[in-house]
Amino acid sequence: MNPNPLPVKYEILVVDDEAEVRTALGGILEDDGYHVRYAESGQQCLDSVSERVPHLVLLDVWMEGMDGLEVLSRLKRRAPDLPIIMVSGHGTIETAVQATIKGAYDFIEKPPGVERLLLTVGRAIREAQLRKENYLLRAKSGEVQELLGVSSEIATVRQTVKQVAPGDSRVMLMGENGTGKEIVARLIHKGSRRADRPFVVLAPGAVTESTFESALSTIVAQARGGTLFLDEVSDLGPAMQARMLKFLQDGMLPDPNTGMSAETDVRVISSTSKDLKVMIDAQKFRADLFYRMSVVPITMPSLRSRSVDIPTLVQHFLKVMSPDANSMPRIAPPTMAVLTSYTWPGNIRQLKNLCEWLIIMHPGKMIVPDMLPPELTKGDVVSDNVMEAAVTMPLRQARELFEKNYLTSQLMRFGGNVSRTADFVGMERSALHRKLKSLAVDARVEGPVGMGA
Repeated sequence: MNPNPLPVKYEILVVDDEAEVRTALGGILEDDGYHVRYAESGQQCLDSVSERVPHLVLLDVWMEGMDGLEVLSRLKRRAPDLPIIMVSGHGTIETAVQATIKGAYDFIEKPPGVERLLLTVGRAIREAQLRKENYLLRAKSGEVQELLGVSSEIATVRQTVKQVAPGDSRVMLMGENGTGKEIVARLIHKGSRRADRPFVVLAPGAVTESTFESALSTIVAQARGGTLFLDEVSDLGPAMQARMLKFLQDGMLPDPNTGMSAETDVRVISSTSKDLKVMIDAQKFRADLFYRMSVVPITMPSLRSRSVDIPTLVQHFLKVMSPDANSMPRIAPPTMAVLTSYTWPGNIRQLKNLCEWLIIMHPGKMIVPDMLPPELTKGDVVSDNVMEAAVTMPLRQARELFEKNYLTSQLMRFGGNVSRTADFVGMERSALHRKLKSLAVDARVEGPVGMGA
């Protein structure tokens, strides 16, 4: 037996399509003080994790229907930090390598030795808990976190940050309010040679034309050797723009103590939520200043364009902001569907505020759609004209119309990505392909299904 058993509070989900195997593995774990849940298929496993995330999953590789590797991929998209140990009676090096690439913690052959099983399970849970504790400490202390999400949009930003951070090029971050521009600026600073020097923020909208030079000189002096983040440069007035351009051209500013002109050593990163090229055309922003600031432009995607990342962001905010595990609300699948369907005009900042509201209003509860603020539930996935048409049809025809429009909407949301759509709607990829074919829905959709004959 494990010489250092973990407390009973740790819960393990055992997934295997053979009842005898489930019973045997569960018995070993329960004898060692774990609470055990069971699933006999891949879909049952996914449903169980959606209802409540365990501390670890023991997952069989070879199962009827959805195999373990497919389940592993889906689980990692839904719960990236969940440790998963693969178990197989027909293990091969190739399968073990695939499982590792997909994010499995370890691979054990059947029948597993009791000591090996318990040691591996205990180590996986301890490491996951330690990562979680460190993560929470960093998050609550304000330390910069990595960009969260699996979307191609945020992956592109992540890659650009990695490429641009080591240099000294000026960066212009563009995007709507609340998309995370300051987080990206801090990540660039963190990945630069200036990481051990200050990161300072100057918001032009918070100072006047007459005090701008003094504020700029003071804050650049504070940032010496580090990074200056100009937050919302569209707020720079004409005189401020002229002074900023001169600073970027010659790198000189008055010393706050002596008043004498002195060289500066600071990297400049700026942001804007407005289209500066439109402002240039309207002669409200200087073109020469724009091009000096935006040597490397980075566009931050809106949350509605990366809705596949919403489940990850929601779990992150709930985990970081909840006072303890018992206070952390849980999100029911229909509620998550509402959250991923909403347009989020306030982007990530609005989503974060919602999560904080849920923690305050519904601590520790399972959140169903009716518990959300009314502005999130006013719209429906299926348009009103579709519903109006459906009530005049026989049930079979109405159901087909609903399914066709629903799946078309989901495909549009995920940019035609069938795998992501299948995961979201709770279908196997092959089953979704068959359904799309039967409904004559092309994955390369451009808009809602028409109401014509």
